[in-house]
Amino acid sequence: MSLSNDIWEIPAQTTDIEGLDAQGRPDPAYAQAIGLVPARAGMRVMATVLELIVALLVSIPGAVAGVNAMLLSTADPGAFLARKDLIWLLLPPLVSFVLMFVFTLVQLVLHGLKGVTLGKAAFGIRTVNVRTLEKPGFWRGAVVRYLILAVSFVVPLIGPLLVVALSPLFDAERRGRGWADRAAATWLVDVRRGLNPYDAKRMRIARKQITTEVHEAAPVLPSLATPVDRDAPAVYVPTGRFSGGVVGAHRATAPTPAVSASAPGVPAPVAPTPAVPAPAVPAPATPVPAAAAETAVQVPAAGAAPAAWQPPEIAPIVAAPAPAAAAPAATPVPDAPRAVLVIDNGERVEVRTATLIGRAPAAGAGDAPSSVAATGEGEPQLVRVSDETRSVSKTHLAILLSRRGVVVVDRGSTNGSSIVREGAELPLTPGHPAELRAGDVLRFGDRSLRVEQA
Repeated sequence: MSLSNDIWEIPAQTTDIEGLDAQGRPDPAYAQAIGLVPARAGMRVMATVLELIVALLVSIPGAVAGVNAMLLSTADPGAFLARKDLIWLLLPPLVSFVLMFVFTLVQLVLHGLKGVTLGKAAFGIRTVNVRTLEKPGFWRGAVVRYLILAVSFVVPLIGPLLVVALSPLFDAERRGRGWADRAAATWLVDVRRGLNPYDAKRMRIARKQITTEVHEAAPVLPSLATPVDRDAPAVYVPTGRFSGGVVGAHRATAPTPAVSASAPGVPAPVAPTPAVPAPAVPAPATPVPAAAAETAVQVPAAGAAPAAWQPPEIAPIVAAPAPAAAAPAATPVPDAPRAVLVIDNGERVEVRTATLIGRAPAAGAGDAPSSVAATGEGEPQLVRVSDETRSVSKTHLAILLSRRGVVVVDRGSTNGSSIVREGAELPLTPGHPAELRAGDVLRFGDRSLRVEQA
């Protein structure tokens, strides 16, 4: 039985390269936006001259000894081969050749993997692939480029001057790319005046700033403190009860106007008592003395005859209903975790209270945003995550408990955070809570965690 070849075909894996235009060509505006600066022509020439000087210093002893040996061998070959010091005559050229070979090989390897050579390191220049802005590669980025430079020396002085110094001036993109750079698909950048493309952390941040909206400052959250001045306007109205008690705004009371008695024989008015909320269960009725039930009387206007005083009406006393029997106390339920997080290194974290995640998390003001009614009790849980690249901030995330579920808040981290849910990635806005669900993947810096239960 034969099978069709179509079922064995594997779709090609394509990787999107940032910094290319619609035609797939390198975009100079993208490189300039992330902070890459082209190397100046003078620095390029000086770096090449420095490498040539080192190569000449390595090869001069061997060349002088080799010329001397050639002259002696042509005069009398038999006598030359019979010399007892023949090994000493051939040793300098051999050592010079080995040193020159090692120097060239090291230059090629460093240039292909790190984009740096002796001259480029001295003058702050790095070589990158013009498309990916990463290492140029060994064969095309290093070997092809140096072969073109070596061929240019066939025409002394004029060839190197044309290839190294003059050809970058004809670059239509004005990035200083010469003929050798075009053949090798390389680009020389200045790391002293611009971004170093081999600094992985800074390069990653620069690329993110192009595609992600940068928040200049964290949003200002309202204060949770009760104002000291009782007549100050209310700023925050509480939505729940915290472990420290009810925190919220005060209620200002209106001042009571003073009333003076102007007519003789009229009893002084009693100041009205501020209204207080009625208790949930009314207290048993008790006799009320008549003196305490008197209310304030109005003072007659000037010139009018005083009205006869009448005793105020007293409301009939109604017996209060019997208090309801207290409900039996509920049996305490064990504190179950509200969420279970699995960090990418396999560590499991059970969330029972507010949890702070970072390289060196520390509790501070602003752990619970005003838009979330936190229900966690006690001190926050601190989860330390190791990160050698320092892409994770000291206090990167806050996992909070609310009435609606479990939420996450980005604490204004440097590299940001995002939630991956059903294949879509949602960046987190610093200071704004986002609901977590079971199965979500939370990325923060170069680390990640998975929500196993929420």
